[in-house]
Amino acid sequence: MTTWLVRLVARVPVTVHAKLLAAFLAIVVLLISVGAVGLQTLNTVNRRAENLVQLQRKIAAYRQLQHDTTSQLYSVSSAVLVPNARTLEATLRQLNQFGYDLDRLQFVAKDEVELLGRVREDYDQFIKVVTQVVDLIRAGKVAQGREVQLAQAGPLADRLERLTNELVNKAEADMVASIDAAHEAYLTSRWEVIGFAAGAIALALALGYAISWSLIEPVRRMDERLKLIASGDFAGRVEIPNADELGALAGNLNRMSEELGRLYAQLETTSRHKSEFLANMSHELRTPLNAIIGFSEVLLERMFGELNPKQDEYLQDIMTSGRHLLSLINDILDLSKIEAGRMELELTKFDLPAAMENALTLVRGRAEAHAIALTRDVDRRLGEFVADERKLKQVLVNLLSNAVKFTPEGGRVEVRAAPADGAVEISVSDTGVGIAPEDQEAIFEEFRQAGSDYTRKREGTGLGLALARKFVELHGGRIWVKSEVGKGSTFTFTLPGRPWPAS
Repeated sequence: MTTWLVRLVARVPVTVHAKLLAAFLAIVVLLISVGAVGLQTLNTVNRRAENLVQLQRKIAAYRQLQHDTTSQLYSVSSAVLVPNARTLEATLRQLNQFGYDLDRLQFVAKDEVELLGRVREDYDQFIKVVTQVVDLIRAGKVAQGREVQLAQAGPLADRLERLTNELVNKAEADMVASIDAAHEAYLTSRWEVIGFAAGAIALALALGYAISWSLIEPVRRMDERLKLIASGDFAGRVEIPNADELGALAGNLNRMSEELGRLYAQLETTSRHKSEFLANMSHELRTPLNAIIGFSEVLLERMFGELNPKQDEYLQDIMTSGRHLLSLINDILDLSKIEAGRMELELTKFDLPAAMENALTLVRGRAEAHAIALTRDVDRRLGEFVADERKLKQVLVNLLSNAVKFTPEGGRVEVRAAPADGAVEISVSDTGVGIAPEDQEAIFEEFRQAGSDYTRKREGTGLGLALARKFVELHGGRIWVKSEVGKGSTFTFTLPGRPWPAS
């Protein structure tokens, strides 16, 4: 149900802004509706309360009329028993009070017209009888007044009392019925409000869920697709049902992925052709270079006679340049093999401290020529190690050569090695010019060097660190640098320990 609702909202061909605005307006309408239902319920409760108040006033007025009837009869009886001006005045005053209360009932009990009419008729007769009794008493005919009081006033008073009792009982019954009706109305209204509020909340939640997930789900899918694209997977597509901006964005993402895949395939082909070309050219160049170096060595050994100083100098330059070019060609060949996936490790068991000493020996001459101190600090626990010895030496030579190359005269270069969590950690530190933070990752890329003026004055192809990283990663290790401009650099790499297979 929820998935269907999300898809329905997603397929609505309007903008995201319009969907959000519609959702907010719908929630506002629901809130207004809940408020309207609440106001209607309050209005109903208010009417019930007003009705109860009206009934209470009627009951109070009826009871007052009941009291007036009893008081009137008592006043007449007192006037008959004690005929004087005070009791007669009280009787007439009580008659006026009864009339006032009866007139007031015309406004309080408008729906009891019949009963009140009968009370009015009996009251009018009662007034005539009481007036007659008072006139007889004033005329000194007390006995005759007593007879009239007993014969006529008493029955009228009893009938008035019955009528007022009937009014009171009817009003009390109406009040009980009204209270019951109010209670029932309260229960009904309560469940109506609760039901409407629950329905409004459910609708708001469903609407919020549908709107939010119609936005979140496409973003989540596109995020997952972007991660796959970043990892090199250009074949997949992101499919979302949205007919809004997110749908357009997904379409653009799919087109971008297809274009990137096409470009990546072209780049792979180009890179493969480049690697094959470099490998072939390097292979073709190595043979004549080896011949040049070999013939130079033969001539320098005076096997065909003595050389004059100028010839000796030129031959030294030829041999040095040839070896440098051969080293560059070997580096290019190694990179080509790694990129083509043809580079394999030749694992052997060797003495690690001795291999480090051999690497130091290869750069010691250049270091001494520039008065740079070379030191070694190898943990005594290190001895035999299983790795590709040639590639490990190449990593060390590349790092040490760079350290010597970029360390001013009088500086210091130190190589350290120590075990670390089942691996060996080797670092090469120098007191050279240092590397700027923005260059510390770029220097491990092919044909890249740090951007300082000092480094640009030093010869180099930018392949040494790139090869070092690839050789270390081939072993399953990693390499990194910590450096500060003007204070030197420390290159550190780790190689995991490998067991040597039993013979």
